[in-house]
Amino acid sequence: MKTVNYFILTLLVLFVCSLHVSAQIDCYYYSGKEKIPLTLNENKITINVPEENGEISERICANVKTLFNIKAKLRGVTYFDMIAVTRSEYEKLTSMDFWEEDSKSVILSYFYFTERHEEVMTNAFLSVKLKKSEDIDLLESYVEKYKLRNLGNIYQSLPLIYEIILTPESEKSSLDIANELQESGDFGYSQPDFSFSTVPDETQIQSITATGQENVSGIFDLQGRSVTGTPTQGIYVKNGRKVIK
Repeated sequence: MKTVNYFILTLLVLFVCSLHVSAQIDCYYYSGKEKIPLTLNENKITINVPEENGEISERICANVKTLFNIKAKLRGVTYFDMIAVTRSEYEKLTSMDFWEEDSKSVILSYFYFTERHEEVMTNAFLSVKLKKSEDIDLLESYVEKYKLRNLGNIYQSLPLIYEIILTPESEKSSLDIANELQESGDFGYSQPDFSFSTVPDETQIQSITATGQENVSGIFDLQGRSVTGTPTQGIYVKNGRKVIK
């Protein structure tokens, strides 16, 4: 009987471990063709409030404690208020009478840890590079499928790169959508936008790091690792600013 019980216990342990491994594998992004693992930080969440819904931002900040409240900008245009809260504060928020209606107009994004245990934060943006200009119709079909908004080609020197943002109607995160577009094989690459505590992305996010960190020098990939030489494609951070090729 003891042998049988031990065998059953062993199976249960292996099953739980397999679930844990699967959960780890499910969080990842692509750097070129390399699949980079991420671990979800379940203790934090960001509420992205579209700029036109400022009253929602005010209600959130008036009713729960926030970790930070910053503006998400792209090329000088503000698209969202990014309000980060702890999971417990978020659960408190969801119990309030106004939240059921307000939740229809916001976008949630998440925090992750890299293999180096550095914390990264996703937002409502992702970048997609077409293989050829004629693929714009293909991109639009994905935009419609995932209920996204195509901001268009905003980098004049990079005509094949398009910036996409989620809408409150989007049913998946920017990370999941970017991965699915990458895995479709239809595009040159598709990557979500990250913000790192050690490598700020000043082209999008303002004032999320401590004083003195804005002057980080060198070239880093989206995992925060130092890069030798200059990458020929993809997204990287050079001297604290995001670069897309």
